[in-house]
Amino acid sequence: MNWSLFNVANNFNYLRYSVGIAMMFNGFPLIFFIRDTLGVGPASSVFTAMFFSLALILMVPPTLFKRIYKPNVILINLALGFLLLTLWYFIFMNHQGKAVADVGNFVFTFGFLALLMHVPNDVKDTLIQVLFLFSFFTNITLVYSLITDPNWTPGMRAAVSFANEGAQPGGNPHITARNGVITLLSAIVLLGNTKHLLTRLFLFFSILFGMGVVVLSLAKSSYLGLGIAFGAYFLFHFKFSDLTSGIANAFKFRNMVFLVLILVAINYFLARYGNILNLLLGYWDIFEDRIMNVIFTSTGVRLSEEADVDYSAMGRVSGFGEFLETLYSWDIFLGRGYKNDYLDVPLLESWVNHGIFGFIFFTSFNFFMLLYVIREVRRHTNPLTTFLAYFFLSMMVLLFTGGRPYDIAFWFPYSVMIRFLGIKYLDAIPRFRKVARPKPQPISTVTT
Repeated sequence: MNWSLFNVANNFNYLRYSVGIAMMFNGFPLIFFIRDTLGVGPASSVFTAMFFSLALILMVPPTLFKRIYKPNVILINLALGFLLLTLWYFIFMNHQGKAVADVGNFVFTFGFLALLMHVPNDVKDTLIQVLFLFSFFTNITLVYSLITDPNWTPGMRAAVSFANEGAQPGGNPHITARNGVITLLSAIVLLGNTKHLLTRLFLFFSILFGMGVVVLSLAKSSYLGLGIAFGAYFLFHFKFSDLTSGIANAFKFRNMVFLVLILVAINYFLARYGNILNLLLGYWDIFEDRIMNVIFTSTGVRLSEEADVDYSAMGRVSGFGEFLETLYSWDIFLGRGYKNDYLDVPLLESWVNHGIFGFIFFTSFNFFMLLYVIREVRRHTNPLTTFLAYFFLSMMVLLFTGGRPYDIAFWFPYSVMIRFLGIKYLDAIPRFRKVARPKPQPISTVTT
């Protein structure tokens, strides 16, 4: 981790680009904190629109319309194919009405994607660190929100409670979990590139902090997503020789000091706040019961005597029935229309509501994204793309378990992945090969 990148005088533009991207990529937790906990601004989508508008303003470069940077061509073509198709459905095959919020989602998605094409490639070094600190700070705001919320008690799902009338009670724990995942994954990536002892301790604490937030959220999709991400790492990188060398390195003086400090800190924390460990174990028991309920609901197999129907999973099971019904009707070709049915399974909904072409565009986009992610997991090109690859693996579960195919919760992260993932960066070239750095053209498409 390079703290000098936070020097505003020397790195102002890259910092403002990065803050703007981070606000779009992971802005909802901070929006809920400012709007609902602090009570600043209207408790409606108006505040969200103001927040995202500020983010886009921060991303505007001085070279706007003069220099465009090349994204992942395959991904952007498939993404634009799906987004333009859904926009056409929104205008011409819409039985639900043209809500202002839907218009805003399209505007911010296309605006964010367009501005990313004008952000320089070198922002990647600053961006990964800003994403980490942004999510870490947001975790702190979550703790403040829970402490000051009179309706929240230990054992409940951790989330910022919404202030507007008729809102979902208890807030949105999936947003909380996603922020914890971002903190955890970005800290792990930065930890592998950091040698300073105090910074390594801070990153290690951040990993535990992020893991604790994920556990408190009780979001099953995040648990499974992290399992897939860590499974991919061990599949492509773990070797028995790494285990033996890791044990040997642990006995080096510098690493011994690091381990001792961690153990002392953990021991002090548990001695002072021992009830927190019991609280986390209690959350694990709740999660285990929820998994048993999902298995019983989906398969009818009762693996524990306490297993009961999970109504969230039941909704997805019934959604699969809607999908099968579509396959045997004329809707298989054109679909039923924009947001006509809510299946809570984005892959299936892309077909039910948008027909065969919507399904092909959306599924192909995620398939090719997965191919680039696997390649990045194997290569570890640079910290930003490594983080984006593991983050996609962690959110891939949502394609089968929650949301809609055009949700900005999908497309804001997707936009960043389209811009930076699968691009041949100069720093990916082996060090023993000296390649001259090309001079930028005043108006060009730069291949990165």
